[in-house]
Amino acid sequence: MVRDSLRRPTVRLGSIAVAALLAVAGGMAVLLTSGAGAKALPSAPVITAQPQAQSPAFDTTAHFHVQVSGVPKPTVQWQVSVAGTPFADIGTPSRSLSVAATLAVDGNQYRAVATNPSGSVASPGVALTIAASAQDKNVKARVTGLFDKGSSAPYQLNVAFPTTPTGELSGYAAAFSGIVVNQTWAQLEPTEGHPDFSSLDASLAAVTSFNTANPSHPLTVKLRIFGGFTAPAWAKSLDGAPITVTGDPSRPAGGTLGRYWLPDYEQQWADFQAALAHQYDKDGLVSQVAVTSCNTASAEPFILDSTIITALTAAGWNRDVQVQCVEGALGDYSAWQRTPVDFTMNPSPVAGATQTVVTQCASTVVTGQLPLCILDNHGLTDSVTAGQADLYASFNAAWLLYDGAVPVDFQTLSPNGLDLCTAVGIGVAHHAQSIELWPPGANFLGFDQYTPVQLTAWDQALRTATVPACS
Repeated sequence: MVRDSLRRPTVRLGSIAVAALLAVAGGMAVLLTSGAGAKALPSAPVITAQPQAQSPAFDTTAHFHVQVSGVPKPTVQWQVSVAGTPFADIGTPSRSLSVAATLAVDGNQYRAVATNPSGSVASPGVALTIAASAQDKNVKARVTGLFDKGSSAPYQLNVAFPTTPTGELSGYAAAFSGIVVNQTWAQLEPTEGHPDFSSLDASLAAVTSFNTANPSHPLTVKLRIFGGFTAPAWAKSLDGAPITVTGDPSRPAGGTLGRYWLPDYEQQWADFQAALAHQYDKDGLVSQVAVTSCNTASAEPFILDSTIITALTAAGWNRDVQVQCVEGALGDYSAWQRTPVDFTMNPSPVAGATQTVVTQCASTVVTGQLPLCILDNHGLTDSVTAGQADLYASFNAAWLLYDGAVPVDFQTLSPNGLDLCTAVGIGVAHHAQSIELWPPGANFLGFDQYTPVQLTAWDQALRTATVPACS
């Protein structure tokens, strides 16, 4: 017989009998009933599913989530810590947080704070890390500082370049980070399909010897191969006879060009780049390769003069094919998977072409597309001309768009009458990592008009992204 005192009490609400039981589960007190009138007791917030660290690809979106319990339902406020600073609120209360994955947020810590009248609880901070691309793992480190650009006179004379003259840097070793090794396509592939890299190897050996003698200040190499007037005869004859250009006093030897805008020539040039990359892409001495596809008057792909345009037009060239050529130039260098390519930009003869190439080049820093492309311009002076202003604005816009990750290089337009300190300052202000200087010369004033102390200071200004103080 069960005693009445041990019986479970029965509560009547109208005609409904409710068995009441107080249960405590998961840190939350709840009044369990079989009727509709029961109420949950207040309880403090509990995070039941913590947010997880995120590693998204650049320019995607990271998503953080959290699950919470408590009575009443807690609100969730997300917080961020930037570079170790105290956590601060971000966004509006929600159990989820979406963050655009830009380089500006790389390394940030995020946490969720759940709050209700009974209290508050914070999750541990978790990191947002931009995922490394194949580019980050494989591409050689970017080089900062001053470069000796070498002489372009052999190109203007339509002759082979000599072994790179490192002797001109005697006494200036501490002032330079690199040197340009200039070669011609004709030197390196005199016979179709049979590269001969002996002259290039001789120049690289000369730089290696310089580095052995100056172990505290070794040079790196930017490789610049000239096609154009110094393309091999067999390439100039593809799809027609070589195109003769006359009437330009800057080329006393005259010159001929090939039909570089046609598929046969383009394929041969791309195959040549593939052969070069096979030999030197893994060579740590070669840190950059200049893009010279479509070059004519100089090594810069966008430079054309009136005498060249006249001769090319008679051979079937037009401005549209020039644009197609420069816009496809990065594809010519696709075999360079470890070595960044340096693409010299100038205002295009066709509106919009330069901006298209700037966008193509700059975007490689985030898309993972290889080769990594460096924005470059060879018109740096001690003032920003109207012609350069729009181009530099494009560089600046790309640099800002990709959170300062876009590399930028310059070459001075001419050393004569140049205030180099001011020019370096303009370069730094436009995000330059390196600047090429003209070497000593008979007809112009090269870098030897400045002292090693001055040049060393400007080299350091580039390395530290500091505008130098000029007197």
